[in-house]
Amino acid sequence: MDINYNLLKWDTEQFGYKIVSVRTDAMEFDDLDTLVAKLSNVNVKLVYFFVDPSDKTSNQSLIRRSAFLADEKITFQKKLMSANRFDYNSSIIPYKLEYTSEKLRFLALQSGIYSRFKLDTKFANHEFEKLYNEWIDKSVKKIIADDILVYYKDDDEKGFITIDTKKTIGSIGLIAVDEKERGNSIGKELMNAALSKFTEKGISNVEVVTQKANIIACKFYETLGFEIKNIENIYHLWIN
Repeated sequence: MDINYNLLKWDTEQFGYKIVSVRTDAMEFDDLDTLVAKLSNVNVKLVYFFVDPSDKTSNQSLIRRSAFLADEKITFQKKLMSANRFDYNSSIIPYKLEYTSEKLRFLALQSGIYSRFKLDTKFANHEFEKLYNEWIDKSVKKIIADDILVYYKDDDEKGFITIDTKKTIGSIGLIAVDEKERGNSIGKELMNAALSKFTEKGISNVEVVTQKANIIACKFYETLGFEIKNIENIYHLWIN
């Protein structure tokens, strides 16, 4: 079995070592061994494997190889109707600055507490911070987001949500609430603001990704009427 892989340019350039991704099905252990030898010869250091949880063969092969199950990625979806109305706090407004404020950056890092880039302790060169700083910067510049909706309290940013639209699908990227303000329904207000924006744009389907380990987030989305679309296991296999 010849397993295809893709060089991840951004990860490789930002983290300083070669990283590839693999999407596979029914991968036997011997095939994995062959792939690892091939990647080692071209100085690949890290492989991200994306595997269906029901694919026992691939999962068992990776576990046997001591790959790290870095994320059980859950994609939630919610259907919207044009008649839907979502009320939200008037303190939520679009982010206006052309640069990323320090508070916004701080909140972005808070949002990634369950990120596989934070949980995998073999990342030792601030990879998590590099990724989330890039994510929020590109969102501010509207490269990977249409807008950032911010919850302000006493002129301070207490939470935010990034939204993007692709045809009929609305995507929620980052959502963060200051840890000192949690429990004050700010997250729900931000979600309602995002859903309201999507409805205004005629978006009929909204998706958001989180981690199975983030039980609070999963329950939060389910409470708002989101349903699980799919689950994907992501393994990290360090080679060199």
